[in-house]
Amino acid sequence: MTLCLVLAFGIVLGQSTGESIDPSFDTWTSLFLFVSLQALFVFVALFNLKGAQSQANKILAFLLLTFAVILLSYVLYWTNYNQVFPFLNGCFHPLLLLSGTLFYLYVRNIVGNRKLRKSDFLHFVIPLLVAACLLPLYIDNFNGELYYTLDERYRPFLLIGFNTYLKLVYLGSYLFLSFRHYYQANLSDSFLKPWFHYLLISYSGYYLTIVLYYALVNLSFFDVTWDYMISFAMSFFIFCVSFLGYIYPQVLAGKPISNIILRHKYKNSGLTKRGEEELKLKLLQLMKEEKLFLNNDLNLDQLALKSNTTRHNVSLVINKYFNQNFFDFINKYRIEYVQDLFLKPECQGDHVIQLAYRAGFNNKVSFNKAFKKFTGQTPLSYKSDVVD
Repeated sequence: MTLCLVLAFGIVLGQSTGESIDPSFDTWTSLFLFVSLQALFVFVALFNLKGAQSQANKILAFLLLTFAVILLSYVLYWTNYNQVFPFLNGCFHPLLLLSGTLFYLYVRNIVGNRKLRKSDFLHFVIPLLVAACLLPLYIDNFNGELYYTLDERYRPFLLIGFNTYLKLVYLGSYLFLSFRHYYQANLSDSFLKPWFHYLLISYSGYYLTIVLYYALVNLSFFDVTWDYMISFAMSFFIFCVSFLGYIYPQVLAGKPISNIILRHKYKNSGLTKRGEEELKLKLLQLMKEEKLFLNNDLNLDQLALKSNTTRHNVSLVINKYFNQNFFDFINKYRIEYVQDLFLKPECQGDHVIQLAYRAGFNNKVSFNKAFKKFTGQTPLSYKSDVVD
């Protein structure tokens, strides 16, 4: 039994007994209508936002538009305005699937740095197929006939559109792919981590809410009004994007969220603008002239001691002026050092891992990850291209 069927039984029963229910709003439906309108507003803002993440913003905008339409269709049902505006009845079935596709493409676009291609159209095939299967229902609803259930005339096509397991497996698969791209991109040391941390949590909550709803819907104690939980989850995601997008607009413009947070975190650091510039030059001297990065035990406290300042100030300058955290700042110099060693004749017979240890790395795993992050290649592949 799906959400649409549960909702439909109440209306069909009311119509069959001759009951006439006047459309009306209550506190909750008014709230969800407001959220839906807010999502539409954010959709327009994101769609027209220019910057480094323009395509990603458009994908996120369409995801919010999807949620807006789903919420609106729910509100029309709860308020009985679906009898006045029947064309949105059942539209949420393909849109639920579409939300998973759009979320995955948004994650992949940014963390995987992969723009949309023609082949990505394949990701929309199943949502379009579901919409096509439900087309007879949409036509009748648009004409005011208000069909909600699996009418005999539409079998077996409606079975595909209404299928619960298809929705759960489809959404779960794309959520898994989103998490996989997130972790494969090694964003643990990236400034995009806070942004995707909240988005992945809120979208996962949305998916788990759907799973929970469909798990409970067949139980005797289930209350049909509990379908509000899915709307709450969508509302939370919309508010999450709205909050981060409008309080920290630089994120959507392609600038790291950490830079914005750091302004608040370090506003009382005590460093003047001139002091920051001097510390920046000091750090460059320690790296380029003294090659402090060759110390495999180097940490933030030691670097601060060498700089005659606090770790707080060192962290501020590294984040603000180099757009990196401490580990990336150090590893970048280590990788460049290894690249130089590759070209030295006396190092030709050394194993790659030996060169990594000489550059300050402690283990092979962290070296390989850092090398691929800064060069886009594995150490052996890079050495083969440059040396061999």
